[in-house]
Amino acid sequence: MVQNLSRMNRVKALLYRKLVHLLLSILLIIPLVVGLEEPYVEIYYTILLIGSSFLYIYQVKRPLISVVIRSTLEDARNNVRLNILRVAEMLNMTAVKELLASMDKLEDTFSEFIKSVERDYERKWGYLGVLMGMVGVYASYVIVNTYAYYGVLALMFYDTFSALFGSLIGRIRMPYSNTTIEGIVMGALVFSLVVGILVGLNYLTWLYLVGIVLGVVESYSGEDNLAIPVAASVLAYLLRFPRI
Repeated sequence: MVQNLSRMNRVKALLYRKLVHLLLSILLIIPLVVGLEEPYVEIYYTILLIGSSFLYIYQVKRPLISVVIRSTLEDARNNVRLNILRVAEMLNMTAVKELLASMDKLEDTFSEFIKSVERDYERKWGYLGVLMGMVGVYASYVIVNTYAYYGVLALMFYDTFSALFGSLIGRIRMPYSNTTIEGIVMGALVFSLVVGILVGLNYLTWLYLVGIVLGVVESYSGEDNLAIPVAASVLAYLLRFPRI
């Protein structure tokens, strides 16, 4: 019972992380979908890359400052809350008390969401995955131009569903890796079906094989957010998949 509950909590946290992952991937695919000209695509990715770099640097170099700022804001909020409660008690304002209780509950829910989204190493060393995802997609665009579209789709569908299925049904791990074979197989299946619908089902077999290769890359690359988009984009270019 306890083990099942712990497993469900891990899956729930993973769902939260992958939701954020999908939202960030949407940001990465926008310039390729709307058909921006090449210079503007590079400017767009450069802005995202600089922004994610500053976020990472701030987290790594100034964690104490962020803690102080958060603590100061919490103290200020608590002082305001106490003053409102005093007024509410004097005037017997039940509605205000209920509103504050709802706000506390919302804040607790949000805090739990943030904790579940952040991995342990991200709390210590910053959002490396976000930065590496930006680098991976930008590098893909520089290497193979609009074939980077396949790289972003791989992040959105292969990476997301391989992780989810790996957590839910994964039993057999790749040698010297935490990646599961079940996760790779299901992630490759979802990736090939989605991309096959976009480019043509006659590419389904090759897309599935690309998904399997992505599983190997994910298992041994060290940082999947960097390796997966580059590998998927380059493979799509070499196999002459159609430009989307």
